[in-house]
Formats: sequence, C-alpha cells, structure tokens
Amino acid sequence: WTVQRDILIDAAATTVHAGIRVTDYNIVVLGIYGSPTANMTIYVKGSVEDTRPTFSVASAVRAQNGAAGRWDFVDVIDLEDNASIDGDVGVALSGNVIRLVEVNTNGLDWLSVHATAVVAGTVTVVGMSTTNQ
Repeated sequence: WTVQRDILIDAAATTVHAGIRVTDYNIVVLGIYGSPTANMTIYVKGSVEDTRPTFSVASAVRAQNGAAGRWDFVDVIDLEDNASIDGDVGVALSGNVIRLVEVNTNGLDWLSVHATAVVAGTVTVVGMSTTNQ
C-alpha cells in the first residue's frame, strides 16, 4: 500500500486548493472538518490533464481558458451512508460537522477542493490518497 496525506484546506474564507497529483492513487478519502459555526459548501474538482489546471478559474468561463480551465466537479460518496453527492452540488456544511467522503480517482491526474459560499466558521479538509495494492 502507498499512502499520502495532504492538508488541502484550512481556512475561514473562500479558498481553492492548487491541486494535488493523484495519478498513482485509485482511492482518495477526504476528511472534511467543520467548526461549530461552519456554514459553507465544499466542492471537489478533478482533471485528466498532464499539467495542473488552474482550479480557481470560474466554472462558467473554463472553456475560454484553454488547458488552464480543463477541470470539472467530481461526484463523491459519503462514507456514512454510501450516498452519492453530485459534484455540481458539493458537500454542504452546517454546524460542527465531520464528513468522510471517497473520491473515485481512477483515471484522474489532479484533484482539488474548493470552499465557497462561506457564511461563517472554518473548515479543514485533509486528503488521504492510497492504492489498494
């Protein structure tokens, strides 16, 4: 087994992580830890590009930015109840909440997370990337 851990976000404001390379990992589990007052949405983004895209490029203008905008929102699975969370909807946080979600990274080269619609509180997102070999 190969394991890599990364702190992707530790913030109190809208934040977009630059992205981590996940080419060699087929499973990524994200620990999303909201503060008692957390009120925001976390989006997971992925790309199959050779070079890291600019994950902060607004989704509405991605096509106009060439390779820099070649990313999309990624569906995740909530490990609590196995529910699929649509990538376009994101993971909603409200209050002191901990969410563990799995990202199917088969075929992805880059992964990023984006905290947005921040009304209050803070969030920490930790990623654990692994192979099952």
